[in-house]
Amino acid sequence: MNGVTQRISALVKGEGLTCAQLGSLLGLSKTSANGKLLGRIGWTTSDIVVLSEHFHVSTDYLLGLDADCEEVA
Repeated sequence: MNGVTQRISALVKGEGLTCAQLGSLLGLSKTSANGKLLGRIGWTTSDIVVLSEHFHVSTDYLLGLDADCEEVA
């Protein structure tokens, strides 16, 4: 599992989202969302933007360019 997936997985787990809920958020099936969390399917730019907005973190944080998980307004 790469760093992006690890950070996203931690945020998903911390919020208690199911794969079905994550899929709905990203416009994907539950199976595709699960594949992304398992590292079998890559994250798209659109996924990163949607998730950064949902979790109130920067895209840089999700991509591992910024280690600080401060909430973004």
